[in-house]
This record gives sequence, C-alpha cells and structure tokens, in this order.
Amino acid sequence: MKKILVAVLVFTAVLSLTSCRNKKEQDKMQQQVEKVKENVNDAADKVSDKVEDGADAVKDAWKDTKQDVKKGAEKAKKEIKEGYNEVKKEASKKLD
Repeated sequence: MKKILVAVLVFTAVLSLTSCRNKKEQDKMQQQVEKVKENVNDAADKVSDKVEDGADAVKDAWKDTKQDVKKGAEKAKKEIKEGYNEVKKEASKKLD
C-alpha cells in the first residue's frame, strides 16, 4: 500500500512539475510572440508614416513644378509677343 501511495505522490509531483514548466515556456513564447507583433506593428506604422511623408513631398514638388512651368510659359509668351512686335515694326519700316 505504501508503495502505491508513494508512486501516486511521485507521479503527482512529476505531473505538476512538468505542467508548470510547460506553462512557463508557453507564457514565454506567448510574450515573445506579442513582442514580435508589437514590433511588426511599430515598423508598419513607421513605414506608413514615411510613405505618407514621401507622398506629401511628391505633391509639393509637383505643385512647384506646375508653378515653374506656368511662370516659364508666361515668360515665353511675353518674349514671343515682344519678338513678334519687333519683327512687325521692322517689316513695316522696310515696307515704307
């Protein structure tokens, strides 16, 4: 009877130690998985912010380019008009 009782106690002790060890390892693994999830989410947020910043920079550059082109077109139009008027004056002088 004592042998059976001791065997049951030893089995219970071994079982409780084994289940506790696994639980601690599972908790550690779960914590590591949570850390990885947080790190991935943080990295994704940072990448998203950088992409948005880049998109804003492209939009600003595009606006600046449009303004520069518009100014250049207006300047060219003015110079062409002045050149046309000069040619017209010269032509009318030669015709007279």
